[in-house]
Amino acid sequence: MRTDPRDRGNDNPITQLRMAKGWTQAQLAEEVGCLRKDVSRWERGERRPNIGSAIKLARALDCKIEDLFAI
Repeated sequence: MRTDPRDRGNDNPITQLRMAKGWTQAQLAEEVGCLRKDVSRWERGERRPNIGSAIKLARALDCKIEDLFAI
């Protein structure tokens, strides 16, 4: 399993859930049906997934939608 050094120290819930599965951003993007850059933007907090993507993320990451967002 390759990890991206930029992932270290990222406390974003999407990053943490993805890393717990051992997936790269590209692998998560493939599961969700989006681009890797979308996953990157969500993890950096630049953007938030729309409701459709959030549902797909939650399914792919085996979590609730609310688990994807830091409060």
